[in-house]
Amino acid sequence: MRRLVFIVLVCACAHIAPAVAQQGVTSYPPAYFAANQPATAFDMVSLLPGFHLVPGDATIRGFSGTVGNVLIDGQLPTSKEEKIDDLLRRIAASSVERIELIRGGGDMHGYPVLANVVRIKTASLRGRAELEGAITHYGTTAPKVAVHLTRQGAASLWEMTAAWGRDFGMQNSNGFGTRARYLPGGAPLQLSRYSFPKLTNTAEFSSAYRQSLWAGDLSLGLVLKQERAYSGVRESIYFPSISLATGLESARARSGEGRLDYQHGLGAWGQLQLFAVHRIEEQDEISQTSTAVRTDMSRSRFNLREDVARLAWQYVDGALKLESGAEGAINVLSSRSSLTLGGTPVVLPAANVRVQEKRVEFFSTATWRFSPVLMSELGARYETSTLTQSGDSSLTKDLSYLKPRWLTTWNPAPGHELRLLAERQVGQLVFRDFASSTSLNSNIVTGGNKNLEPAHSWNISLAWEWHFWDRGSLVLDAKREFISQVVDRIPVFAGGQVYNAVGNIGSGTRDDLQADVILPLDRVGLKGLTIKGEAISRRSRVRDPATGAYRTITGGQTFGGPAFVFTSMTEITYDIPKRNLQLGMTVHYHAGTQDLEYRIDEIDSTHHDIKLGAYVEYKPTPVWTWRAFIKDLMQTSAYRDRDVYGGLRGSAPLVYIERRELNNGAMIGLNVQHDF
Repeated sequence: MRRLVFIVLVCACAHIAPAVAQQGVTSYPPAYFAANQPATAFDMVSLLPGFHLVPGDATIRGFSGTVGNVLIDGQLPTSKEEKIDDLLRRIAASSVERIELIRGGGDMHGYPVLANVVRIKTASLRGRAELEGAITHYGTTAPKVAVHLTRQGAASLWEMTAAWGRDFGMQNSNGFGTRARYLPGGAPLQLSRYSFPKLTNTAEFSSAYRQSLWAGDLSLGLVLKQERAYSGVRESIYFPSISLATGLESARARSGEGRLDYQHGLGAWGQLQLFAVHRIEEQDEISQTSTAVRTDMSRSRFNLREDVARLAWQYVDGALKLESGAEGAINVLSSRSSLTLGGTPVVLPAANVRVQEKRVEFFSTATWRFSPVLMSELGARYETSTLTQSGDSSLTKDLSYLKPRWLTTWNPAPGHELRLLAERQVGQLVFRDFASSTSLNSNIVTGGNKNLEPAHSWNISLAWEWHFWDRGSLVLDAKREFISQVVDRIPVFAGGQVYNAVGNIGSGTRDDLQADVILPLDRVGLKGLTIKGEAISRRSRVRDPATGAYRTITGGQTFGGPAFVFTSMTEITYDIPKRNLQLGMTVHYHAGTQDLEYRIDEIDSTHHDIKLGAYVEYKPTPVWTWRAFIKDLMQTSAYRDRDVYGGLRGSAPLVYIERRELNNGAMIGLNVQHDF
């Protein structure tokens, strides 16, 4: 009886305020977000109930799997150089007509839910200018300036963005602090004051044009970007004797992208989409360390090229939706790496290589809505590729994989949705793992591995989505992965030396549990207060090839035991619409967690405690937004621990333990945005 009463109460309070415009599409007008005073489309999307923004992964080659779960004016942003959250931040909230949540409508790109930001279509010239200045606890400045223009015509749309900025790099791997080495018994071996800051200057120009053409829709895009990162490293050793070591890390990346997207309706036969992109990228990385007696230096240069073409057909007939197509890609990496220790050249494995991949993927998906509360999607992808390597290592390899997918969605009661997903996924090889690279200041020398193969897994996940209190939502998602050919760290040999390399170490498992919540507290008397948060726990397990014991997968995170992670991000906002004011605080909880990396001769772990941020946002007029902010309010330190062995782990003894503590200090700044 108690269970029945609980179900009745839950169904009674669960309510989705916006109306469903069509089957599978829920529309949210600007009035839905008004109480939270959003400044940009990004702010609006972050308030969508039950929706978790996924930006996609631009590092993946090709198109499938790289895109996020947000559409803009019904079209998927196809740029791999521009992040979806940056695109959303360029769109002023005042120019948004509505935002739609789409469930099972046409091409979902592997996501159960898509958000579609629909802009106002009236002919106009709109713009957004942004100016930001920030300074750190150590006196380093981080300026930024950007302008975005949009010209909406009767049958065309033109956009242009130009931006320049400096990022201080509030990462865990950089900052100011100490570095100490201890013998296994705890006695100090070396103590020093250590600084490893990082500055990155970024310049970007992009332009996009959209025009009706031949009863279809043509989109063209261009992106040019340059990044320059620099770190001046200084280590003042005071035990066992006074000495000084210096170093630098320098990286320059230049990239360009041109893309074409054409969609053409076929009447009763559906719609065709043609997508093509050409990308080039040049990277030049230098690492150097110097003491009174020697200088070590490494340099790595990479040239990457990617060409992708995709043709897709979509068809909708009532409750049935079909999609089929093919995608082809040609990817090329050329690399040159060198390392000198004390002026003596060192032989690196795969120091000069050229890797080329030719890949084709065929895909087909059918979606059927059996009833207003039950929908199922069944699809499959078949991928075949040929890898060719030349230079220091020569190899030709053919790979092929079948990737089936099944998703079922059920709405057992108003405001509730259950999703069951089963699929096979195949990871993509990172081309840089075929070539050598070095960071002397981080004590990392990575050799190339020509025999690397992608990891592949069978995954099953179950998600529950609950809407309540008009604007509140909770999503719980549990996932289990059965992984074959786990990509981890293995030894490779060259010139009589052994090096770390990325390689395959067998089978493993990974379990994820993720929760996303939007909790408006108006119902409990705290008007204007909203809590948004996400939390992730992860457990992974693989057998260590060096020791034979089970451990976490490298790149996974651990907490409290050998293979468990918990991390969370919470944002608390307090809106005062009468004063055009919003107060906010962010809490990143990562206490006690570690990022573990099992290298052949050492175990590295990084971790930090709670990070706090706060801001005050004021809108004196609808077109002006002023935001004062502070990051890392508690000035939390980040730690890197290294257990270094005298040779291969599992057979060599522990030589020393290194503990590095770095702190970037707090950053305070002011951001001003003007819409016109």
